[in-house]
Amino acid sequence: MTDLTRREALRLSAAGLSGLIAGSAVVGCGTSSSTSAGAATALPDKPGTPLAPFDSSLPAGAATGLARRIAWANTADIDIFIQLAGGIATAAADTGLGYLTADADGDPQQNVDQIDTFLARGVGGMTIQPLDAAAQTPVMQKALDQGVCVIGIITNPCIVQIAASQYPIGYQQGKAAADYITRHLGGKATVFVQNQGQVSPQLQLRTNGVLAGLKTGGSGITVLNTDVTPIAYATIAQAFQYFTTEMQRHPTIDVVLGDDSFVLAAYRALEQSGVLREEMYLSGVDGDRGSLALIKQGTPYRASLAFAWPLMGYGMGRFAADWIDGKQIPRIMVATTTLVDSPAAATAFEADNADLAGTFADRSKYETYLPLLGNVSYAQRHTFWNLDYVPR
Repeated sequence: MTDLTRREALRLSAAGLSGLIAGSAVVGCGTSSSTSAGAATALPDKPGTPLAPFDSSLPAGAATGLARRIAWANTADIDIFIQLAGGIATAAADTGLGYLTADADGDPQQNVDQIDTFLARGVGGMTIQPLDAAAQTPVMQKALDQGVCVIGIITNPCIVQIAASQYPIGYQQGKAAADYITRHLGGKATVFVQNQGQVSPQLQLRTNGVLAGLKTGGSGITVLNTDVTPIAYATIAQAFQYFTTEMQRHPTIDVVLGDDSFVLAAYRALEQSGVLREEMYLSGVDGDRGSLALIKQGTPYRASLAFAWPLMGYGMGRFAADWIDGKQIPRIMVATTTLVDSPAAATAFEADNADLAGTFADRSKYETYLPLLGNVSYAQRHTFWNLDYVPR
């Protein structure tokens, strides 16, 4: 675990910026639940009620007295989380917050222990990535009970939820692959799909969307949708080994779909085995910098539905600082995706994610990537999410 100084935070930021998403900006309506921390029963919002756009002009309350630190409870040493960390660290430096981080390396108990350590050190804000809901929920509730601004990435309970329309994201990825197969492969292909259903229910929705999108290509598409434990591809090295084995079992793979980190490992496995072909189609979701580099080079890695991880992290840090100061912050940050499928699209995407403070200051540009919904502040800290919010 590290407690970064301003200089170290700036260094981390410089090391971890670029790559994200835009696509259609989703304006939220979905299912939410607000709960009073001291109450025995949940007080749900009306299901399907749209949240109003975030209104930053609402009056602030008094400063909270919370520790001026934000923590990031990382779960894996992969590029997108390095990008997220860079954004959080830059915002912490810009607002005078301390920054704590630790990587659980896929271990749920270690993740919980690290979160507990953050709370013992004292934090006013904390970002948590889903790993094991049963293990994480009690310690997240503990943080909420202490008034901490818990920011959940498609997970809860939390004050601020990072939400995404996972099924449409998956459908867009699968449909683009089906269209390519129809146009360039004669309507016939073997497609390997990374199944993420065991990671979280939201990612199961994404996988379902991918499969539905592929069906639009007709009966000539054979789908390999292997349901394995997530640890099989928790790191690039594990994913490489896993896909190498799958290639031996299924030597006719033409298309690979999944998260960028997994698809990057698959690309390297195909390349190093000498079976990567120009007509293949690989695409990922996330905006990993390695994926964007391959897209720029015109390789069979043809597209990434990219999330703006640096901008997302920067917003997390800025809103955590505002929470600590008693100001209004959004309840929802909608993570939209930008289709990066050409060198020009990759360059434009990277530029917005390199200028974190500038893009954040231009709300219309920032919300191209991350629409902001609802209002909450420390004064309403007993209102938090305990269900997934699904943007419509």
